Amino acid sequence: MATPIRPIPVVTGADAVRFIEAAERAERNAHTVELAMSQEEFEQIMASAKLY
Repeated sequence: MATPIRPIPVVTGADAVRFIEAAERAERNAHTVELAMSQEEFEQIMASAKLY
């Protein structure tokens, strides 16, 4: 027997406003992380990594 698909809840009201404000604030404050190693060092690490 198939399992019914649950509907995705819809955020409304004050919760929706708070969610949108938090998302916009996070988007404005986005930043990047600088690596403390060279590209060559990074490539050596990735070459020796056991990625499954």
